[in-house]
Amino acid sequence: MSGGMYLAASGAMVQQLRLEMIANNIANINTIGYKGEKSVFRVDAAGPNVTFPEEADGTQPLSPYAPPFYAVIDFSQGAVRQTGNPLDVAINGKGFFSIQTPDGVQYTRQGSFTLDPKGVLVTQDGYPVLGEGGSITIDNGQVAIGLDGSISVDGDTVGQLKLTQFDDEQMLKKAGHGRFALSDPNAAGTTSEETIINQGFLETANVNPVQAMTEMIETSRAFEAYQKVIQTADEATGKSISEVGRTI
Repeated sequence: MSGGMYLAASGAMVQQLRLEMIANNIANINTIGYKGEKSVFRVDAAGPNVTFPEEADGTQPLSPYAPPFYAVIDFSQGAVRQTGNPLDVAINGKGFFSIQTPDGVQYTRQGSFTLDPKGVLVTQDGYPVLGEGGSITIDNGQVAIGLDGSISVDGDTVGQLKLTQFDDEQMLKKAGHGRFALSDPNAAGTTSEETIINQGFLETANVNPVQAMTEMIETSRAFEAYQKVIQTADEATGKSISEVGRTI
């Protein structure tokens, strides 16, 4: 296989991965608190003929002809919409809600909470939402959630939402169902002090549908262009093989 075909094949694989990432973003446009992903390429000055060492996270480039491709999480804030549900809360600013799961504490921007049969504040899939003193139990009554995350029922304080922020949010990895886990178990966040909580609101996905569709079209066209290059190179190789040594 010619070097040109290797280059085209590597480019096509990168575009395919990018297309899958964009498609996932579009599929989650209506997911509450979803954080989209962005593609990042690392260009090495050593050139395409150098075999890159294994990356710190265990990944390797697709081929020596393609720069390493990464999908990084975009943690920018999404728009908020009003729901009127007293147990719906949106974070305005940095930080995450802390959730107790069987795999340890995880973090989310999905504030569509509810109560379990015991009155414990939980996520939609039943995991307790953590307060400063552990899980939060809410009795029957009028629930009010303050801008600082304090929770009161009929005027009596029953808990304080535990809000955690990270200096480097890229230390978080997606854990499914809108939650994030720390990639380094020894890392830790800090308490969010300037974050504002809006009761009766939810944060929508931070994916711009028009931009995402535009990127999908561009990526599809790039993938098709690489395919044509591969086809042309293959035809040229086949022609060379069939005609080499032919006498007229």
